[in-house]
Amino acid sequence: MKKYYEDAKYNAAFVRCVDVMSQMLQKYGHQVLDKLEQDAPQKVEHSKESNQARPLTNKAA
Repeated sequence: MKKYYEDAKYNAAFVRCVDVMSQMLQKYGHQVLDKLEQDAPQKVEHSKESNQARPLTNKAA
């Protein structure tokens, strides 16, 4: 077993969590993706200017 945390109890809990999440993704992932595709709005076209990188100055934190 790979070591993620120094404490063995936390490490085991993390590994269990990852296992459960991966099982859920394998079981329900396709349903979630189908739902997202159905609910997603139609692709909106943006001008070239909106796709360019902008400096982060004058932005609220």
